[in-house]
Amino acid sequence: MTVTIGLKDRAATRATLVATLTPERAGFHLYSIDLPAGGIEGIGRPVSLTVRGVLAAAGPLTAESAAITLELEGTGLTLPVYPDGPVTVDLPVTVAGPGEATLLIGYAACSKSVCLPPVSQRPVSLKIS
Repeated sequence: MTVTIGLKDRAATRATLVATLTPERAGFHLYSIDLPAGGIEGIGRPVSLTVRGVLAAAGPLTAESAAITLELEGTGLTLPVYPDGPVTVDLPVTVAGPGEATLLIGYAACSKSVCLPPVSQRPVSLKIS
Protein backbone atom coordinates (compact mmCIF):
# COMPACT_ATOMS: atom_id res chain seq x y z
CA MET A 1 0.00 0.00 0.00
CA THR A 2 1.25 3.46 -0.86
CA VAL A 3 -0.11 6.22 1.37
CA THR A 4 0.25 9.91 0.56
CA ILE A 5 -0.65 12.51 3.18
CA GLY A 6 -1.18 16.25 2.99
CA LEU A 7 -3.05 19.22 4.40
CA LYS A 8 -5.49 21.32 2.38
CA ASP A 9 -7.68 24.33 3.12
CA ARG A 10 -5.17 25.44 5.76
CA ALA A 11 -6.21 28.42 7.86
CA ALA A 12 -4.63 29.65 11.09
CA THR A 13 -5.99 26.90 13.33
CA ARG A 14 -7.94 24.63 10.95
CA ALA A 15 -7.13 22.40 8.00
CA THR A 16 -8.19 19.21 6.30
CA LEU A 17 -5.88 16.23 6.51
CA VAL A 18 -5.99 14.28 3.23
CA ALA A 19 -4.73 10.72 2.84
CA THR A 20 -4.76 8.71 -0.36
CA LEU A 21 -4.31 4.96 0.03
CA THR A 22 -3.30 3.18 -3.17
CA PRO A 23 -3.02 -0.60 -3.36
CA GLU A 24 0.27 -1.57 -5.01
CA ARG A 25 -1.32 -4.46 -6.89
CA ALA A 26 -4.18 -4.22 -9.38
CA GLY A 27 -7.56 -5.65 -8.42
CA PHE A 28 -7.42 -4.79 -4.70
CA HIS A 29 -10.10 -2.85 -2.84
CA LEU A 30 -10.25 -1.21 0.59
CA TYR A 31 -13.09 -1.48 3.10
CA SER A 32 -15.35 1.52 3.69
CA ILE A 33 -14.94 3.92 6.59
CA ASP A 34 -18.51 2.88 7.48
CA LEU A 35 -17.54 -0.72 8.24
CA PRO A 36 -17.52 -1.44 12.00
CA ALA A 37 -14.02 -1.33 13.56
CA GLY A 38 -13.91 -5.12 13.95
CA GLY A 39 -15.41 -5.80 10.55
CA ILE A 40 -18.56 -7.86 10.02
CA GLU A 41 -18.25 -11.25 11.65
CA GLY A 42 -14.52 -10.48 11.85
CA ILE A 43 -14.15 -9.86 8.11
CA GLY A 44 -12.64 -6.59 6.90
CA ARG A 45 -11.31 -3.51 8.64
CA PRO A 46 -12.36 0.04 7.76
CA VAL A 47 -10.03 2.74 6.52
CA SER A 48 -9.35 4.80 9.64
CA LEU A 49 -7.31 7.88 10.53
CA THR A 50 -6.75 9.33 13.97
CA VAL A 51 -4.40 12.13 14.97
CA ARG A 52 -2.35 13.10 18.00
CA GLY A 53 0.03 15.88 18.90
CA VAL A 54 -0.57 19.36 17.47
CA LEU A 55 -3.46 18.06 15.34
CA ALA A 56 -6.89 17.12 16.71
CA ALA A 57 -9.91 15.79 14.81
CA ALA A 58 -12.52 18.51 14.23
CA GLY A 59 -15.13 16.39 12.46
CA PRO A 60 -15.77 12.97 11.00
CA LEU A 61 -13.60 11.15 8.49
CA THR A 62 -15.13 11.23 5.00
CA ALA A 63 -14.24 9.46 1.77
CA GLU A 64 -14.12 11.15 -1.62
CA SER A 65 -15.41 7.92 -3.25
CA ALA A 66 -18.77 6.29 -2.70
CA ALA A 67 -18.72 2.80 -1.22
CA ILE A 68 -20.23 -0.13 -3.07
CA THR A 69 -21.46 -3.42 -1.61
CA LEU A 70 -19.54 -6.64 -1.96
CA GLU A 71 -21.33 -9.93 -1.46
CA LEU A 72 -19.07 -12.69 -0.20
CA GLU A 73 -20.09 -15.86 -1.99
CA GLY A 74 -21.31 -18.64 0.24
CA THR A 75 -21.35 -16.53 3.41
CA GLY A 76 -24.49 -14.43 3.14
CA LEU A 77 -22.38 -11.40 4.13
CA THR A 78 -22.47 -8.06 2.36
CA LEU A 79 -19.63 -5.64 3.07
CA PRO A 80 -19.19 -1.96 2.17
CA VAL A 81 -16.02 -1.51 0.11
CA TYR A 82 -14.56 1.04 -2.27
CA PRO A 83 -14.05 0.21 -5.95
CA ASP A 84 -10.64 -1.33 -6.73
CA GLY A 85 -7.80 1.17 -6.69
CA PRO A 86 -6.94 4.28 -4.70
CA VAL A 87 -9.15 5.78 -2.01
CA THR A 88 -8.85 9.35 -0.70
CA VAL A 89 -10.18 10.26 2.73
CA ASP A 90 -10.43 13.66 4.43
CA LEU A 91 -10.31 14.48 8.14
CA PRO A 92 -11.02 18.03 9.33
CA VAL A 93 -8.49 18.96 12.00
CA THR A 94 -7.59 21.78 14.32
CA VAL A 95 -3.96 22.87 14.39
CA ALA A 96 -2.62 23.85 17.83
CA GLY A 97 0.47 25.36 16.23
CA PRO A 98 3.75 24.25 14.75
CA GLY A 99 5.18 21.02 16.08
CA GLU A 100 4.95 17.25 15.92
CA ALA A 101 1.83 15.27 15.09
CA THR A 102 1.21 11.57 14.67
CA LEU A 103 -1.28 10.13 12.23
CA LEU A 104 -2.51 6.59 12.98
CA ILE A 105 -3.65 4.77 9.84
CA GLY A 106 -5.73 1.59 9.61
CA TYR A 107 -7.00 -0.37 6.62
CA ALA A 108 -7.41 -3.78 5.05
CA ALA A 109 -7.00 -4.56 1.36
CA CYS A 110 -8.42 -7.55 -0.50
CA SER A 111 -8.85 -8.82 -4.04
CA LYS A 112 -11.52 -11.27 -5.13
CA SER A 113 -9.37 -14.15 -3.89
CA VAL A 114 -6.72 -12.79 -1.47
CA CYS A 115 -6.79 -10.59 1.62
CA LEU A 116 -3.61 -8.94 2.85
CA PRO A 117 -3.00 -8.72 6.62
CA PRO A 118 -4.93 -5.76 8.07
CA VAL A 119 -3.02 -2.71 9.25
CA SER A 120 -4.10 -1.22 12.58
CA GLN A 121 -2.98 2.16 13.86
CA ARG A 122 0.28 2.33 11.91
CA PRO A 123 1.95 5.55 13.08
CA VAL A 124 3.18 8.21 10.66
CA SER A 125 5.05 11.18 12.11
CA LEU A 126 4.26 14.60 10.73
CA LYS A 127 6.03 17.92 11.22
CA ILE A 128 3.55 20.80 11.12
CA SER A 129 5.02 24.24 10.38
